[in-house]
Amino acid sequence: MSASPGYADVLVGLQYGDEGKAKVVDMLAADYDIVARFNGGANAGHTLETPHGRARLAQVPSGVFHSGKLLYIGSGCVVNLTKLANEITTLQNAGVQLATRLYLSAHCAVIQPTHLELDAGQGACIGTTGNGIGPCYADLSLRWQRGVRTVVQIRDLVADEAGAFEQMARYAALHDNSTEAQAATAASIAGMRAAWQALQSTIVVADSRWLTRRVKGGARVLFEGAQSVMLDVSGGQQPYVTASHTAPAFAFVGGDLPSQYHRKTIGVAKAIASRVGAGPFRSEFGGDQSARYCADAELRGIGWREEQDRFNAHEMLGSEDEFAVGVALRLLTREYGTGSGRPRRLGRLDLAELAAVIERHGVDELYLNKCDCLSLFSKTRDGRIPVLVDEAREGRWVPTIRHFPAFDALPDTPLAFSLLPSSLQQFVLAVQEMTACRVAGIGVGPGREQQLIISTGDMDYDA
Repeated sequence: MSASPGYADVLVGLQYGDEGKAKVVDMLAADYDIVARFNGGANAGHTLETPHGRARLAQVPSGVFHSGKLLYIGSGCVVNLTKLANEITTLQNAGVQLATRLYLSAHCAVIQPTHLELDAGQGACIGTTGNGIGPCYADLSLRWQRGVRTVVQIRDLVADEAGAFEQMARYAALHDNSTEAQAATAASIAGMRAAWQALQSTIVVADSRWLTRRVKGGARVLFEGAQSVMLDVSGGQQPYVTASHTAPAFAFVGGDLPSQYHRKTIGVAKAIASRVGAGPFRSEFGGDQSARYCADAELRGIGWREEQDRFNAHEMLGSEDEFAVGVALRLLTREYGTGSGRPRRLGRLDLAELAAVIERHGVDELYLNKCDCLSLFSKTRDGRIPVLVDEAREGRWVPTIRHFPAFDALPDTPLAFSLLPSSLQQFVLAVQEMTACRVAGIGVGPGREQQLIISTGDMDYDA
């Protein structure tokens, strides 16, 4: 008798990125056979802290520390060969074996030297990571320019390595054929050639039905989204978005699996919101002043160490100035880019926005991270936890700040929801009610052991 078919769950961030998706994936991965990426590239910055080690991931799925799990990079992703090779080497040096576990779709597009140059020149006004992601996706759609194919896929390297790299050089020459540019392109391609040789142990999947066949045979898949749904290239606030589709529905396009195997959508948010780069952020502490400061700090290379030397976070936390409070929260919660180190803009949890996103994308359950950081609000002048909601006034919805009771610092590893401070329990229950989505777990610290699973019975708490 044949095995019953498996299924796929999709995990996505529900805000502007950096919600702690990787540690939720790491916690849940034991219940799956395959962890897969379906969008983005080296612009993703996922940090894992587990009993087995700490890792900063960009392109490798976040199930790396689960030795029995397969890892798949789907066709919706774009690949930086050099960074992927370096990432694999770093993981292998840390004792993680990937040789028979990491699978890469042959249809992934490759980041070319031209893409990096274009992003460096044009991405700053948006606030990209400079990894060439946007130009690569653009060229995937462009397909052809002045007689030269604009995209190179992994399958092209497999079929004709020399021809694929020559195509990259020809395409780079269309943009800048100066002697200096040619030399830079040649150096970049030489590095990519070496990286491609180092990636030979990675299993390239030419069969577009590879994942489908495994799920038909009973495999359980966890799709891991990069960036977050508010940054979707179509559904986000253009132009301040990422270059790929981040919505959970796209998992079945970029992840190479029929949607009939979808079981549930898992959303991840954090209790204090953040955003990097430019773009609207209505709950931001300090508003436009904060946005300008963070943009300037990025240009000047100001990160955590520089801000720590310049500011007294504990003193600023009690300030009447919202901008100062935001800086203090950033310092005390270490809200800086995983890969870039750039300061993140900090804001209140926007419950109205979160509820809308959950409804729009059919999210079935929610994980709320960094709940421990809410204790910092007990040290603010107001001494309460602020969130943003929408209230009906004179026939229109108006953003309004609502407050919850604050609480002192949590125990290092609370073992049950019932052992949390009652004010935090009330807060979590309110989030569940206002978003109409079950809160399945909360994060009370960066480690795997600090992810607290909440059962249905736990939420019967009566304040």
